[in-house]
Amino acid sequence: MNFFDEMAGVWNKTCRYDTGRIEKVLSVLQLKQGDTVLDIGTGTGVMIPFIREQVGHYAPIVAVDSSEKMLREASLRFPNAGVSFVRADVERDRLGGRFNAILLYSVFPHFRYPVDTIARLVTDNLYCGGRLLIAHSQSREQLNEMHKRISDKVFARNLLPVAEQVAQFTEIGLSVASFDETDEYYYILLQRVGRKLGASVADAIY
Repeated sequence: MNFFDEMAGVWNKTCRYDTGRIEKVLSVLQLKQGDTVLDIGTGTGVMIPFIREQVGHYAPIVAVDSSEKMLREASLRFPNAGVSFVRADVERDRLGGRFNAILLYSVFPHFRYPVDTIARLVTDNLYCGGRLLIAHSQSREQLNEMHKRISDKVFARNLLPVAEQVAQFTEIGLSVASFDETDEYYYILLQRVGRKLGASVADAIY
């Protein structure tokens, strides 16, 4: 059993979230009524009520996670929220559909191939003009220290300084709309604008 399956039953009891910080980083995505949203690494569905509040009652939300037990917890918490729950490993499995927005909250460090994975999501799953947000409601230092403590249980890369990570994205042709990191949050907002990706990444994802 993987780490997240093991933690699913107690995740909401052991993890605490700062609502104000979550709302702040989510505001960067500029969701509006009717937007379709892909919530990657949904876990127990932490972001679902925040997303639903901004997109309205009827806009489709697809929540994806690789942990079956995390998804089960999320579906039990939000049985009537109009959310489609999909078990998938986004580094291995291709997802169907295109969306106005893709959210990756507190999942990016667990990608083994982060740049290729983000490039594929932008190319395959965003409408032109759509936005993809990588977000954390903690500082990079806090996250890296936390992941160091559980390194024997789950794979997690150190988050790079945000400007360094942005440079990796722009080098292969992704469009970064904004980015920032503080003692309270870390985010990168990308947008699909139809640029051609660099050859090495294109070869990897097509």
